[in-house]
Amino acid sequence: MGEGAIGSPAPASPRGAPAQAELPARTRQGLAFLGAALVLGLLADALLQLVPDRLNLVLGLDALVLVVVALTHTGFMGLPARLGTLAAPILLLGLALLWHDSPVLFALNLAGVASVAVLAAPRLRSLGTRLGTADYALGAVDLAGASAMGAPALLLTDIDWAAMPDGNARRLRGLSLGLAVSVPVAFVFAGLLMQADAAFDTLLSRALDVEWFVEHGARVGLVAWLAAGLLRGLAGSVSPSAIASRRAGSLGLGEIGPVLATVDLLFLLFVAVQFRYLFGGGELVRTLTGLSYAEYARRGFFELVAVAALTLPLLLVADHFLDRSDGRRVRRFRQLAGLMLILLDVMLASALLRMWLYTTQFGLTELRFYTTAFMAWLVLVLGWFAATVLRGRRERFAAGALVGGWLVLAAINLVNPDRVIAEVNLSRAARGRPLDVAYAATLSADALATYRRRLPQLGTNEACETAQRLNDRWNRELHTNKRWTIALAQAPRGQIGCGLP
Repeated sequence: MGEGAIGSPAPASPRGAPAQAELPARTRQGLAFLGAALVLGLLADALLQLVPDRLNLVLGLDALVLVVVALTHTGFMGLPARLGTLAAPILLLGLALLWHDSPVLFALNLAGVASVAVLAAPRLRSLGTRLGTADYALGAVDLAGASAMGAPALLLTDIDWAAMPDGNARRLRGLSLGLAVSVPVAFVFAGLLMQADAAFDTLLSRALDVEWFVEHGARVGLVAWLAAGLLRGLAGSVSPSAIASRRAGSLGLGEIGPVLATVDLLFLLFVAVQFRYLFGGGELVRTLTGLSYAEYARRGFFELVAVAALTLPLLLVADHFLDRSDGRRVRRFRQLAGLMLILLDVMLASALLRMWLYTTQFGLTELRFYTTAFMAWLVLVLGWFAATVLRGRRERFAAGALVGGWLVLAAINLVNPDRVIAEVNLSRAARGRPLDVAYAATLSADALATYRRRLPQLGTNEACETAQRLNDRWNRELHTNKRWTIALAQAPRGQIGCGLP
């Protein structure tokens, strides 16, 4: 099937599948995807009912991977062998989904799984190593669109129902269509009759749990719909020549230069102010603004991170549309971009200083921690931009930025953010700083061991209030079995003390 496109010739008899020469290859492939999607839908419904949260999602993702492997092995999906290298990051990220209990870290790990899955998109497979930043984004959009809209195409165009042979297959099709029509008709008439007679309403309500059928049917149908579209999308193939060629640079330095020069000037003025005030000491800040040093720092951290995040797309777009026919023009562009990166590094150093002052004064939170981690990734990416794009190696940038994101995500998992947050805030409390009791009680089970060890050392009313809130919450959550993570399974049981009698 080449890359496994829908409609491309399939093997005459896939390994492990009976020969069906009377059916077109496209139809056989569509039926295989439809059956696999229904199995995944039923499995998802069972996992949601029987398995704790987090664990059910990981098992469901494992089942999806196994289905893709099985379809590839039997010849219904033609994925290249090199995609087998994705198995290691998928397994590690799957483990990370169950490692920590933090909802934010769980969401980031899930995004990591999605970023690995996008590498299997037809667009990225067809282009090989010649990938730009836009190709990764378009590959993700292609897979998302296929998942949402691929099921109708699978049912209405890929499967040639008229080609189904006489006998059991045709009767099964007729029965399926009949049931599909009879269900909504039955619901309409049953609803009217139940409204017409109270005795009939009671009898039918006892005999049939309508809500149960609707809930489970909707769940199976939704997962099957998404799975069918995703399988169809993964099996597609895109010829490199069919992908619109990258737009050649068409703008000169006259159009791009003023934009970069203006931003450079703004950055230069801002850096000058930073050196005078933020790096100059608290007394100067209080004299100018009336704010304390920490309050001044608190005001601008997130804005600086936003500026850094917006600068990178600006430079990428400018590089994309720059006309490279004149070497001097390219050198001028790289000089302006290099100056911007240098100034941005100073601004990021300012942002880090602001965060240090901010945390010293007000404590650490998840938002502050993860924003700082995002800034660390930006530092890596901006350095990689200078090493690749500004040296004429643009095609290497996107892959390096993605790998940098995986490295930062791995580091976050290793340090355990909620534990770090609890350690920082309890250390502040030990030095006489206030402890945010309400926020402390919202952290995940990743912080429980730290609270159990550190709260008794404080021996304050705040520590006792925190311990009480934690005991109230976790004495309930640790025994509900609503979700399962390694952190929850290893969380210490029993009451948390506070050091006061």
